[in-house]
Amino acid sequence: MPTPLSPPKIGAFVFPPAFGNYDSALTATAGGGQTNALLMVSQFNRYSVVASGNDSAKLPPQSPTIDTLGYVGIPIIVRNDGANSMQVYGSGTDTINGVATATGVAVPAGKTAMFFPLVYVQGGASTWYMLLSA
Repeated sequence: MPTPLSPPKIGAFVFPPAFGNYDSALTATAGGGQTNALLMVSQFNRYSVVASGNDSAKLPPQSPTIDTLGYVGIPIIVRNDGANSMQVYGSGTDTINGVATATGVAVPAGKTAMFFPLVYVQGGASTWYMLLSA
């Protein structure tokens, strides 16, 4: 079984987010777009304010950190309790469900999405998969 590594730090934040961290009452970045999207720093992220359609948030960069089960990265959960659909982007050139990160994926109002990091490519495009609640 692989030995867990210490997560890398970016500024004051630790990536990947630790299991169980929870941010509630987040506000998606107005105007949308990957560049200015709010970077998620927790495993569980609840957006209470999505003021206009396509306001945005960004998944954390993936890490080569290996958990105790041998998986790379930590699943990220996004709950949209805002009034509008929001866009979630990958970091850098990551893809989500095969969609280019500059396009992002929608998380409609009232829905929860789970993002699973499946492929880590150091210095390149990593792969996320999203499952959306009914």
